[in-house]
Amino acid sequence: MWPKTLGTRLSLNCWRSVFIPVCSIPSVAPPQCRLFQNPGTSFQDTKVLDLMNDTLHQPVTLFWPTDQAMAALPQEQKDFLYNIQNRDKLTEYLKYHVIRDAMVSGSSCSAECSMAFWKAKCCPGYFGRDCLGCLGGPESPCMSHGKCDEGHLGNGTCACDPGFQGTACELCVQGHYGSSCQVCNCTEHGSCDEGVSGTGTCFCDQGWTGLHCESQLVIDLCKQQNGGCARGAMCAQKGVKVTCTCPRGHQGDGFVCTPINLCANDDGGGCHEHATCTMTDPGKRKCECKSGYIGDGVDCEVRELPINRCALDNGQCHMDAVCTDLHFEDKMVGVFHLCSTKGRYKLTYQEAQALCKEDGATIATYSQLSYAQEAGFNLCSASWLDKARVAYPTSFPNLKCGFGHVGIVDYGTRINLTETWDVFCYRMKDVSCACKPGYIGDGYSCSGNLLQVLKAEPLFSIFLTQILNYSRNSELGKEFIMHLSNLTIQSTLFVPENDGLENQTLSARDIEYHLSDGTALYFQDLTNGSQIRTKLGPSLRVLGIANFTNPNVLTNMRYINDRFISDWDIPASNGIIHVLQGPLRAPPLQTQQLHVGHQAGIGVGVLVMVLLTALLGFIGYRFYTQQVKPFQFHYFKVRTWDEDKHQVVDSGPYDLIQHS
Repeated sequence: MWPKTLGTRLSLNCWRSVFIPVCSIPSVAPPQCRLFQNPGTSFQDTKVLDLMNDTLHQPVTLFWPTDQAMAALPQEQKDFLYNIQNRDKLTEYLKYHVIRDAMVSGSSCSAECSMAFWKAKCCPGYFGRDCLGCLGGPESPCMSHGKCDEGHLGNGTCACDPGFQGTACELCVQGHYGSSCQVCNCTEHGSCDEGVSGTGTCFCDQGWTGLHCESQLVIDLCKQQNGGCARGAMCAQKGVKVTCTCPRGHQGDGFVCTPINLCANDDGGGCHEHATCTMTDPGKRKCECKSGYIGDGVDCEVRELPINRCALDNGQCHMDAVCTDLHFEDKMVGVFHLCSTKGRYKLTYQEAQALCKEDGATIATYSQLSYAQEAGFNLCSASWLDKARVAYPTSFPNLKCGFGHVGIVDYGTRINLTETWDVFCYRMKDVSCACKPGYIGDGYSCSGNLLQVLKAEPLFSIFLTQILNYSRNSELGKEFIMHLSNLTIQSTLFVPENDGLENQTLSARDIEYHLSDGTALYFQDLTNGSQIRTKLGPSLRVLGIANFTNPNVLTNMRYINDRFISDWDIPASNGIIHVLQGPLRAPPLQTQQLHVGHQAGIGVGVLVMVLLTALLGFIGYRFYTQQVKPFQFHYFKVRTWDEDKHQVVDSGPYDLIQHS
């Protein structure tokens, strides 16, 4: 470096290396600071000296590279800087050697060793190895309507903003106009003056007008011979274009329409295989079940002859019951009609289902209604059927009901289930069972009189045998048998089961002791401590078992005298039966009462005996009190059979509560 001061506003320092960029030089430079022997590449040609001579930038300090320093640059770099097209790049290099607004003396500078490295980098708006300008110019790459792929590795391609297209984004896409490429607002019935230089004006097609070609001016072609459509076809016009649609039940393109025959289809019009299909109107058909079948034609089933279900096994009723086939004897064959409490035609389909269910029935099917119609059911009231169908039966012609049609007047399947109609229900119970006179029960189970129940139950066979033997051997036995069969008298019979009667024989009194006549006492009537008067005369005593946790509460266990009740409330038409684990034993027969005169004589004798006994007792008492404990008297009350209260012989482990 050779420092040199040139005037008061310029300090010149010559360098053997190159800065990036350089300074302006005076008209005469020291020999060692001369550079650029080629006049075309002189400092003056870059106009850097003009900037240095401008007082606005003074004072300046110039770091002037020598010719040798410039010559030492790589050839590739020199070719780039000396290229006339890159004069602006050379200018920047030279400017880098100039410090404005300062005079820096060389004595204040120190030499430093440095090495220059070349790193390829393009300025904004340039791209590629040679840093070429982007399309549209570096100042406005891609015409300022897109983004340039710039930089040393870029390819200069423009990515255009929405609405723009072209290599430099200089064009509008289709349907846009103006310098900002706005969207055209024309309808499909007009064309837009589009493009960068376009105005966006809409040019309307023939028959259309308006700012955006939205109004039609064409004539209504459908009013002229239906627009060329077939007779009955629907004509529609859009602009000047006419479309034709065949009417319901017809097929074709609208200009030519032919009736549709559903019965000619492969599926036979949707009718059942045992039905006949008849075309009633274009696109409509009627299905009718063939002879021997019944149904709506879409569903046909084999016609069944009316049968009396009671003829087979008495209709599942009891053998002592009368069976009645409700469907066979009912002209409506189990079908009946219901309507809402609000009035006629007030039931939706869901409400109709619920109403039938409340009546123990289901909604009737079409076939069930057909059977009822054939049986003579006639009701001119459209009502819900199964599968959301509406219909009603007619059994004779009536112009006011189905236009005189006889059969099923069918409204078809309803799409809207909120429509309101009445309903036809089908009674699920088809057989009624009622016990015969002299029997009781629900018809499926019937019980006869007490004797018949004994005969029907094998568990009572031993007791029954002894009753029959009793009736064969005495008149009282025959009366007892007749009493068990008498339907005018309600009785309560206690029957010992077979296990408790094995190898035991009951006397006539024992048998009579098991029957209480006058009322039928159910198990709930057998309260603890109560007495039951028997046909024999003496009473039976009811004993209850107390609850161990609460003695004031009785369990469901009961004893009759000392016999446990193992089963109870077996019904009979003239009473009730309770089963005992063992037989009851009647008390012994009481002796005959004496005549009044005899009683008086005996009374006098007894009085004398009492007096003598008292005297002897007094004497003995005086003696005995000195030897042993005093003598104690026990008083006994004589009971008649009317006051009979029997005690349990052996109550077992249970605590029996007794009330006198």
